[in-house]
Amino acid sequence: MSCPSTGLEEDVLTHIGNVASSVPVENFTIHGGLSRILKTRKELVTNRTVDWALAEYMAFGSLLKEGIHVRLSGQDVERDTFSHRHHVLHDQNVDKRTCIPMNHLWPNQAPYTVCNSSLSEYGVLGFELGFAMASPNALVLWEAQFGDFNNMAQCIIDQFICPGQAKW
Repeated sequence: MSCPSTGLEEDVLTHIGNVASSVPVENFTIHGGLSRILKTRKELVTNRTVDWALAEYMAFGSLLKEGIHVRLSGQDVERDTFSHRHHVLHDQNVDKRTCIPMNHLWPNQAPYTVCNSSLSEYGVLGFELGFAMASPNALVLWEAQFGDFNNMAQCIIDQFICPGQAKW
């Protein structure tokens, strides 16, 4: 058996990191605190180091480059529970204007969908499972904000995800 190469060229990772550290839309004003986070992220790229958020950004970005749709949902996934992600930026001067830098990586990339969901874990995970089954060439992720948020979705996990195709 052989395994395909899964490595990435450094310039690809640097490009993803630079986009992750910027606001790729003109005349878009972000919150001052977020400017500091993006500056710190840029320093990581410059120093050729990564933290959890930047590694996630690079992993997702590499899939988008290959044409794989990435969909992320869950409570507060746009910025993340501990405010490390910030995949959806909000304009401070124009109400409801947003920017998703990850959708500005390459001209012919796959879409990146990131959406906050309601606190109906059972319903949301059930929907995402259906989405994943209908889109076998996409990476569909549901993030439980905290471990206990998984509890209400446990029956979806036990009945549908764990047994997978073997049961059905």
